[in-house]
Amino acid sequence: MILEEDRVMRKTPVYMSVLIFLLIPVLALTAEVYKWVDEKGTIHLTDDQKKIPEKYREQVETISVPDKYEEPSRPPEKLVVPFEPEPEKPKIKPVEPPSGFIPFERFIYITEGMTEAEVLSRLGPPTREIADEIEVSRFGRGSLFKQEALVKRYYYIGNPDLGERTTIIHFKNGIVQKIERIFPPTW
Repeated sequence: MILEEDRVMRKTPVYMSVLIFLLIPVLALTAEVYKWVDEKGTIHLTDDQKKIPEKYREQVETISVPDKYEEPSRPPEKLVVPFEPEPEKPKIKPVEPPSGFIPFERFIYITEGMTEAEVLSRLGPPTREIADEIEVSRFGRGSLFKQEALVKRYYYIGNPDLGERTTIIHFKNGIVQKIERIFPPTW
């Protein structure tokens, strides 16, 4: 009987030390955070008092941060920001899409046989581009040979309210095949 009691007495300090070892981290899980506001109104937070500038140390508010697994004791503070209406911005006229009108002085320099790059360098990007149409032509005895050509159309759309014409340039394999000027736009 004495042997059993002796064994229990020897294990008791071991059990107590394990229990204390497990409770220490739980007790140390709460932390403090320090909050202050500078002259610009910026809110600063830190967990190190040494990082607080001396001129703000008397206004520091200490916030206790509980363990994330602990039930909150009170609801969190709500930060109230004063409402400041934004200054009224001047009304901006909505931007209209750029007119693709080509003046006659530039139009006369576009000719059939020009490359697509030449047209783009002289007139700029089109208002609308329709591409990737393939034109297939067959020739030879029994249509043995097939020729495919990439067909594109560039639309430079003018504003009909201003009396501007719309120009349509047709390309076949990157070469101008046909040039049309219409008024008013048909779509």
